[in-house]
Amino acid sequence: MEKEKVKGELPQPYRRLLPPKRRLLSLAALAALFLLAGFFLGQAARANTGLVPGSEQDPLVTVSWVEARLSAFAQGQSLPMGPAVPAEPVRIVEPAPTYVVVVVEPGKKLLTGEGTEFILRSGNARALVPVKETGLVNLTTGRNVNDGERLQRDNLYLSPRDDGRGAVAETQAIFLVRSKYRII
Repeated sequence: MEKEKVKGELPQPYRRLLPPKRRLLSLAALAALFLLAGFFLGQAARANTGLVPGSEQDPLVTVSWVEARLSAFAQGQSLPMGPAVPAEPVRIVEPAPTYVVVVVEPGKKLLTGEGTEFILRSGNARALVPVKETGLVNLTTGRNVNDGERLQRDNLYLSPRDDGRGAVAETQAIFLVRSKYRII
């Protein structure tokens, strides 16, 4: 019986190394020590030297630089050492079109142009596609919408061609339209 008691119990020094409060304090001090050691080791290895990205000391390259080097190499030209400079800067000629609120009365058609995007915000409407086996592209779900199918609210549709595609309003419908359109 005495043997069983000895096996089940640990000797007094191993029961509790530290009381719970001191254990938590010791863990916090140990964590702080590791953080400080990591910081000083990083400084010793010069982890933060203040290098400018893309400079000669920190050679960060872009895709255009690599493509310019590869095309010059393929053509047998000498390779430029400096960064590739575009021949002409890109300029925006006109602002991008914005969405316009369009109200379509029941029975009327919203005909869209090539590349026109539209969203049905309220009401009911059906797809209008005059050419068989083509359709409007529902960019939200990633599928084609054929002629006569009901348009879903708050989905983004794209008209790929200017051939009479669009929507027919069953009730008063409110659309957000970006680019060319007409109501007939």
